[in-house]
Formats: sequence, structure tokens, C-alpha cells
Amino acid sequence: MKTIALYGLQMLAGLVALAAGYAKLAGMDFMAIPFAMIGLGNTFLVIAGTIEIVAGLCLLYPRSGAVGAVLLATVMIGTMGASLGTVISHRGDAQQFASQAVRTAVGQGSGMVKSVIIKKSQSWDI
Repeated sequence: MKTIALYGLQMLAGLVALAAGYAKLAGMDFMAIPFAMIGLGNTFLVIAGTIEIVAGLCLLYPRSGAVGAVLLATVMIGTMGASLGTVISHRGDAQQFASQAVRTAVGQGSGMVKSVIIKKSQSWDI
């Protein structure tokens, strides 16, 4: 019974990885915007999506589950490293990075939301 439950969880993780990989390859906004914000672009999005789909397919079969787990861990560690590297390298450019992220997320020239740049002399009023 315990083995069946573990295989069920493994297959569930495989289906989640397949869905996430498909969303990345389809270029859905909720997956593409974070990659654009950290500066990775479409190339890394396609690579990560392809690896996630392969890992998801591996997790669907019990014998290849270890391979799928290693592939998913590789994608997660790579994305985490790229995110941390971007944050560390833009420590002084936090205001410019935030306004660029807003423009990327909203789209330039859409006219829906205007960018707001906070100067160092201003503060947050909460």
C-alpha cells in the first residue's frame, strides 16, 4: 500500500511538471513575465520548459522516476541561481529594476498603468 501511494505522488509530481513545462513552452504570461524580469528571456524559458516536460514524462513511469527528479532539481537550482544572481548584481539598481519590471509586466505604451519612480528622498507611507 505504501509503494502505491509513493507512485501516486510521483505521478502527481509528473503531471504538475508537465503542466508547468507546457505553460513555459506556450509562453503564458504567468510563466514568461518572471523570466523576463530576471533577464533570462525566451531561450531559457524554452530550455526550462522542455526539460520540465521530459522530467514530467520520466516521473510518470516508476522506473525512470529518479531521472525525472534529477532533471527537475536541475531546473529548480538553475532558476534559483539565476534569480539570486540577478538580485545580487542589481543591488544598487533596485529602483531602476523595479520600474523596468513594472514596464515589462504591463507592457510599454499600453497606456493602462503609468510607471512610478520613487526618488531616494521619498519614502513609503503605509
